[in-house]
Amino acid sequence: MAYDGGLTQIAAKVAATQRRLTLLALGRAFWPVFVLLMLFLAAALSGGFDRLDKISAALITPVLLIAGALATWRGLQSYERPDESEAARLLEAPSELRPLTSLKDRPAHPSAAASGLWQAHRARLLAELQNLRLPRFGAAWKALDPYMLRAVLPAAVIVFAVLAGGDGPGRVLRALFPDYGALVGADKMIVEAWVTPPEHTGRPPIFLKPGSEDVRVPKGSEVTLRTEAASAPRLVMKGARDKGAKFTATPDDAWEAKATITGDTRISVRWWGERASYSFNVLPDAIPDIEFVGLPAPGAQDRVKFAWKAQDDYGIASIDLAIRLREPHPAAPDAEERVPVPMPGAAGAKEANATVELDLTRHPWAGLAVDLQLVALDGEGQEGRSESVSYILPEKLFLDPLARATQEARVTVLREPRDYAPEGKNDLALRDGSINTAATGRLGAAPEGIRQGVLMLESITYKGEQFIDDLAIFMGLQMAESTLVAAGSKAEADAVDPLLWAIALKLEYGSAADAARRLEAARAALERALRDGAPEEEIRRLMEAFRDAANEYMAAKMAEAIANGLDAPESTEDSQAQAGGEGLGGQDFEDMLNALQDLTETGASDQARQLLSDITNMLENLEFQQGGEGQQGQGMPGEQADGGESELPPEEQELTDAMRRLSELLREQRQLNDDTLAQQRGEQPSGQGGTPPPFGSPGGEGADEGGGGQQEGSGIGRGEQPGESGAGAGQEGEPQDGDQGGGQQGGGTLAERQAELGRLVEEFARRSGEAAGGGEGGTGAQVDPGAMSAIRDAQRRAEQALENGNEGRAILEQERATQLMSEVARDMAGALDSLQAERRGEQAGGEDPMGRSLMGAGNDGKGVNIPDESERQRAKDILDELRRRYNEAEDEEEREYLRRLLDRF
Repeated sequence: MAYDGGLTQIAAKVAATQRRLTLLALGRAFWPVFVLLMLFLAAALSGGFDRLDKISAALITPVLLIAGALATWRGLQSYERPDESEAARLLEAPSELRPLTSLKDRPAHPSAAASGLWQAHRARLLAELQNLRLPRFGAAWKALDPYMLRAVLPAAVIVFAVLAGGDGPGRVLRALFPDYGALVGADKMIVEAWVTPPEHTGRPPIFLKPGSEDVRVPKGSEVTLRTEAASAPRLVMKGARDKGAKFTATPDDAWEAKATITGDTRISVRWWGERASYSFNVLPDAIPDIEFVGLPAPGAQDRVKFAWKAQDDYGIASIDLAIRLREPHPAAPDAEERVPVPMPGAAGAKEANATVELDLTRHPWAGLAVDLQLVALDGEGQEGRSESVSYILPEKLFLDPLARATQEARVTVLREPRDYAPEGKNDLALRDGSINTAATGRLGAAPEGIRQGVLMLESITYKGEQFIDDLAIFMGLQMAESTLVAAGSKAEADAVDPLLWAIALKLEYGSAADAARRLEAARAALERALRDGAPEEEIRRLMEAFRDAANEYMAAKMAEAIANGLDAPESTEDSQAQAGGEGLGGQDFEDMLNALQDLTETGASDQARQLLSDITNMLENLEFQQGGEGQQGQGMPGEQADGGESELPPEEQELTDAMRRLSELLREQRQLNDDTLAQQRGEQPSGQGGTPPPFGSPGGEGADEGGGGQQEGSGIGRGEQPGESGAGAGQEGEPQDGDQGGGQQGGGTLAERQAELGRLVEEFARRSGEAAGGGEGGTGAQVDPGAMSAIRDAQRRAEQALENGNEGRAILEQERATQLMSEVARDMAGALDSLQAERRGEQAGGEDPMGRSLMGAGNDGKGVNIPDESERQRAKDILDELRRRYNEAEDEEEREYLRRLLDRF
């Protein structure tokens, strides 16, 4: 309604009256709906619906909803919105002037006289408008709501909402959405659920309770749900990716579903509503952690030695060594090889560490610069990598030229990463009478490495019948070449790997003659490296090759001797003791090799080359003989191979007995020296600690069971393991408390053992003197009295030093006594050789043009000068100390000085 100017302020009163009319009209139309809604909310918020059983709640709520819907429909039908004219009528009804209606009137005859009257009437109406009051509908509301429910019910709802607190919305929702499945028995449905973690985690299954929330499970766990229902329930998974799974029927008329949890997930089972729900939080699975504890370094027999440690939260499944070329082939820049690394114990440990040695000499990249990485794999397939380490893979040292060429051809083929070119159309296959050469091989389509390998094998086998003695080798190389020519793929070409490797090994390690050639090649290579001042690592590898070649040569010679009729020895030690005559025992030879290795490691090149030459000459003269008449077999001179006594001239027999006794004394003196050296280092002496039995006792004749007695032409058993004789523990002297000589061992302290040994040496010298003077009971051996006196003096000084606790001085005196006893033994051995040569009609001390002994027993190692162990150890200690100081030195001049000391000259 529009009003004239000045009357617009009355519009607010008209609008307010219209709102009151509208509210009254809504109350009249929707009063049942309002009452029903307030009652429902009050009952819900107060928990009334929660107290009902599920069936009652499921029945009442639909009835209320239907009643509310009908009441709402009827209210919509009866509701009429009041208009503005009705509001204006009710507003002006109390006034007799009806100002709102009258202001709309206009004068019928406008004139000057009427105009004044009209203005007065208008002013009166406007004044009346100011007196109008909004109408009140109290009577109408009282008639509609006599009990003031419009105030009481909202107040009750508010009170119940405050009392319900945070549970209020839930109560209302449960009231609105009761368990309608209860009407069909779904409320009695039971869901069983359990979680099975992945096997690699080692965790037990987790049984779930209904409504379990935030259950922490490993990634990849499998949840199993099982229930009984009239029809298949529905499984709903909500997480990073909503997923669904289906229940399947089981033979026992149940329903079962399985799902894998890969992230935070909520799972619900629905059948006429939600029957069960579970929420899961996935535990993070850490990537395995692995690292090198000890960097890769050369190990025994060209193995790669390194230490590692790894850990994982659930356990380590496996460990590999990843190998990548430092300079990869352009055709395969990402090529990587994996080598399994053995794990201590069973897989699945959460923490592991070990030191391993891997033989990678057969690897195609052997000899090349590579980057090594340790790769740890856990049960889920996650990989953890260590830092990359640069290294040069060790390669098998082939000294035979043909073996080296075969190995080169092998790695040339294996290092080729490219495959064959695609096969083109073969037109010759469709022509009648044509020669289909393309079907015979695809060498033309082969990559460069394969073709180069074929050319290398062709070069090796060219006129091979003239220089390859072994027909099997020649045919094997021909077969490898033919395989490469006929190959149609890289995999077929790589099949020659085992064949070429076997041929190379056979060429390198063949018969005794092959072993001799390998020994000479190893000796020449090591001597050349020592002469030219090769790097320490190269000398170490060549020393290992020489050691292997020497042992293989001795084994080959033994096998050859056995094949020729020599009885196999009862033990490995005895078998090696036969080599080179009676004086070269198995431990003797090992001591020589150890001494040679010590000399090479400490940079004593000249001494190492001399010892290398001596060992090689000794091995070249190696002979294995069957014991018998006129020959030397196992055991001592004067004994037959079967252990019976031979008929030797008395002088030879007595000299042999004296040599045996002196050998026992020498062995015991060496053992005592080693034990003193061990005590000086703070180690536990390893010797038996016994002293030889008195001269002439039952143990004196056959006491050398462990070390084998001295063979003909020897008498000293150079380098035998100290203390291996069958001599009993010292018969004289008990350990004395507080002895200054230090550690007690078997027969007494070191000082007591030295004193007992000195007494036996005096007895040996006395008997030797009696023999020289023709007394009874003598040994028949003429020993230089001055040498024996010098030996005894050195032993007395060593005994005194041990009593005073001066192990360093004692070691020097013991070494002096050992050296003098060795010289006496060599003199006696020379005398025995002369007697035997005279008896056999041979020229005593004969030598061939090369300076080697003409004795039929072969070289016994007597002339090989081996530095004492204490000297070698002292050189090692000095070298280690120099290296330590070089690594710790900060001054550049000092480092340069130490570097020059460490250089090989």
